Amino acid sequence: MSLIPLALLQFLVPVLPQLGLGQSIGARALREGATPELPPGIFFAIWGVIFTAYLVFALRANLRPGYLSNALAGPLSLAGLGNIIWMLAAQQIGSETLNAILLVPLLSIVWFAAWLLDRSGGFDGTASRILPCLLIGLFSGWITVAVGISLPPVLRSALDLGPTDHVWLTLWTVLLPAIALARLFASRISRSLWYYVALSWGLTGIIVNTWCRMELHALAIATTGILGLILLSRWRYPAPGAGPRVV
Repeated sequence: MSLIPLALLQFLVPVLPQLGLGQSIGARALREGATPELPPGIFFAIWGVIFTAYLVFALRANLRPGYLSNALAGPLSLAGLGNIIWMLAAQQIGSETLNAILLVPLLSIVWFAAWLLDRSGGFDGTASRILPCLLIGLFSGWITVAVGISLPPVLRSALDLGPTDHVWLTLWTVLLPAIALARLFASRISRSLWYYVALSWGLTGIIVNTWCRMELHALAIATTGILGLILLSRWRYPAPGAGPRVV
């Protein structure tokens, strides 16, 4: 099954810069200097959780295949391949515009997997559903964050702005897509709560960055308010997800 080599490659690719092949994504991001939208490095550790869940799912799907794992294998294989291509492009090419473009199909593929999982019933209380719900929910939410934080560098490049020029414009370039995508995910894609765990983790990283590292306290307070509104919207309003369930 292709999921296993793709899972291993997702662990391998981030190590390539340490072997002298390309520049790490973090190093490329920091070339521009401290920017409001970039969470501290510790927040990117969520990739380790996603990669580990992907590998465990791949092994389980290979050892004990079933209807759900077979249905998810195709989109998750494409998602793994798309993630590898995106990481390689970020390391070897370093074009902010290309990085943002590559994230769009990746988000679509991961969201399609989330839609399939939700159509099949999502989390039904069984142990066999915990892993795919965790994997796809976190992956979907974190790619939403990645799309958001990929946009400000493109905007700054297009407008010839410095890292701290028009910081409010930079912030809203991240937050407005996050609001729209979160509501779209809940209303059309999935009821997953893990999505909101990953999204909250990413926005919390922006709060920590703007408050502690950049001392832009107003931006941190605004981001906190938007995060609260996103979570309140998920709690107060219906989240039909993919709609009628198909078993």
